[in-house]
Amino acid sequence: MRFRILLFLIIPFISSCKDETPPPDPVIPPGNSEVLIQAIQLSNYSVSTDHNFKSEWNLIFKNKETMETYSLVFLPNRFPHQEKIVLPFGEYSYSFESDPIPEFSEFLPVRIQGEFEAKTEKTDLSLSGIGLSEMIRINANFPMSAPQIVSPIETSFYAIQDFFRIYTNSDQFLKLKVENPGSYDYLTLFQNAANSNSIRLYWPDSEFIYDGAIRLNEDGFPLTLPLTPIADLDDSQNETSGLAQFEGRLFAINDGDNPNRIYELDPISGEVLRSILVENAINRDWESLAQSETHLFIGDFGNNQGTRQDLAIYRIPWQQVLNQETVQAEKIDFRYINQDDFSPSETHRFDCEAFLFWEGKLHLFTKNRASEDSDHHVLPIEPGNYITEFVETLPVNKLVTGACIDPISGKVILLGYKLPLQGFLSLWEGMNGELLGENFGRIQIAEFPMGLTEGIVFTPEGNTWISSERVGIANVVEINPQLGIVGLEGIF
Repeated sequence: MRFRILLFLIIPFISSCKDETPPPDPVIPPGNSEVLIQAIQLSNYSVSTDHNFKSEWNLIFKNKETMETYSLVFLPNRFPHQEKIVLPFGEYSYSFESDPIPEFSEFLPVRIQGEFEAKTEKTDLSLSGIGLSEMIRINANFPMSAPQIVSPIETSFYAIQDFFRIYTNSDQFLKLKVENPGSYDYLTLFQNAANSNSIRLYWPDSEFIYDGAIRLNEDGFPLTLPLTPIADLDDSQNETSGLAQFEGRLFAINDGDNPNRIYELDPISGEVLRSILVENAINRDWESLAQSETHLFIGDFGNNQGTRQDLAIYRIPWQQVLNQETVQAEKIDFRYINQDDFSPSETHRFDCEAFLFWEGKLHLFTKNRASEDSDHHVLPIEPGNYITEFVETLPVNKLVTGACIDPISGKVILLGYKLPLQGFLSLWEGMNGELLGENFGRIQIAEFPMGLTEGIVFTPEGNTWISSERVGIANVVEINPQLGIVGLEGIF
């Protein structure tokens, strides 16, 4: 009796073990091939890039001789891939295309197409294709909420494990809002939706090292920020040297030995909209633009060797600049109060590429190659012949090539570079009488960012447009003149 009970218990156990044995692979009929999909290879993305696709693809296989078609439901997000299909020997094409293709999406739309030959019992197949959208990825070494696209539409990035991502099928220029882990409100970034990009943020950090990453100090102030290109500029802007904006309209000039013209640019495309002749002015070395509510000022004070004795500033009523193709300028002649020697020199302190208007005066900031500081001089705004008033020397530790001021807050930015062309912004709280106020911080905007950055002006929203001239190095590197933007909303 005991033996029968034991046997009764063992038999079901053996039976259950047999049920768990996987069934053998089905026999592949002669003349057929089992096609197993091993991988997805997108020619416009790195093999190592991990993507998120729509959950199912309906792959179509077509025999190139018989034209017969076969379909397979494929799960692209599952790995390792397990889908397979048995096909008669022959040459095949395969295809799939996502539909619809949204402007912004959590999933990467694709076009899959290729060919292969099934001639053995088993065929391994890697699907070939392209991604039909660009990818913007943001990751940080600190916890953060989902970044936002705030213009031209409003939408959020999607959380993917330890980073955020969105796919874009758009040619628009995007404005992004990213959480700041420190005491500042947020970070503003810009991105051309037609290009993929991976944005990295590190906090806290103390290094002024620009390797494409955004580095924030302990308070959340950016030590590095991207200078995002908006567009290449026309050849007429090869030596662009100054920017100004009035009521959202953008204006530019070129430096020495170029036409005595002001150019109106489209701030979105960089296209030259208008060319304005300054009829009674000569472009000896136009280096910067400044502006008041009533006038545009052109700084003809480039002075590389320190020999010039004809330094000048031209002023033109905005009413003419906005509405006429030919304008008349009034002239402010000047010399520096501390210059007595006009012999050629590489170490003089009388070259200037930056100035601004504030409370009825013009403020000039020199480019001192030997000491990498900047002398701050002041001039009246009325036509005449003047000697500058020396105000202060600023320890900027760079070569100053541009300046701009927010007409409402009075905040000041000095643009400059350190060799070999490391671009910097120096931010200042504003003007304290005729002096610059407290230094707010310094931001490296790139290593050899867009060439030589010279023009800078605040956008209406408080960011900065920056222009750079064409640069060629030993017939190896050629960088077109460009218009770019740096996001400062939320921090300055």
